[in-house]
Order: sequence, then structure tokens, then C-alpha cells
Amino acid sequence: MHLPGRTRSSALAAGLLAVSLAASACAPGVPTSTPQPAGPLLTVQTRGGECPGGPCGTTVVLERDGRVHQAAKPPNDLGTVWPEALASLDAAIAAADFEEIRSHPFSGECPTAYDGQEIVFEFGAPGGVERIATCEVAVDFGSPLFVAVATALGPFVALPTR
Repeated sequence: MHLPGRTRSSALAAGLLAVSLAASACAPGVPTSTPQPAGPLLTVQTRGGECPGGPCGTTVVLERDGRVHQAAKPPNDLGTVWPEALASLDAAIAAADFEEIRSHPFSGECPTAYDGQEIVFEFGAPGGVERIATCEVAVDFGSPLFVAVATALGPFVALPTR
């Protein structure tokens, strides 16, 4: 079959473009999704209360790959969050309106004043780290974000459910 010069070069250019696009899609190192923010997905710090050696407290870190560990010196591995719970938490963090959450100030006396604990959450949100402290914010532990936190980290950290 004989194609006129202009049609043949158009077909050749379209073919080269298709091959180029297919090859670049298979190339290693080409990102296929939006990059994740750096740092852990979630850090939960409990502080206050009385322990034999002084004030109590611990920090538990949930990495983006699902690994859970304490921030204390090794060995500090606690386990792994199920992929479904990790995905649900990641989606809940991305969907959370942190300004709305912080718009409900905590009122009353912080539990650390009477041998209780404060919980400080640091979420690795798409826009950066979002900090929520229970002695600053009246946290609704029944909200989707904190239900996802309790589902993911419940086996590793004692959290209120309401």
C-alpha cells in the first residue's frame, strides 16, 4: 500500500509517539502515584500520670508502611498494622478537617493535674504535620478520624473510644 508523503510521516510520528509513551510507562523509577509526605503517618504520645520512677509517658510511632514502634531506644518494635486499617487511617487523615477539629477547645482541668494522661497526636497529613493534644482540643473519639486511629493502633496504645 502506498501512502502519500504527508500521511506516511503522520503515521510514522504517531507510531513513534505511541512506542515512546509505552516505553516510558514501563521505565523504572517513573513515579506512578502522588508521592507520600515524609515522616511517620501518625505519632501518639501519652504523658502524665504517676509511675514509680516519676511521670509516665510513652511515644508510639506508626510508619507509613504499617510498622509500629516505640520512640524509646531499641528494641522497640511493637508489630504491624493490618493493611486495611492502615489504608483506612491514611484516607481518614487525608479527609480530616484539622481546623474544624481544633475549633473545639478543651475546657476543664487537664488530666495530668490529677494523675491522668494527656494524649498528643501528630498526624502526617498531606499538608504537613497536624498536632492535636487532648488538653488543648476537646477530641471527639467517635469521629471517623479517631475511630480509624483506635482501629489501627488499639492493639498498641490504650486510647479512649468516646
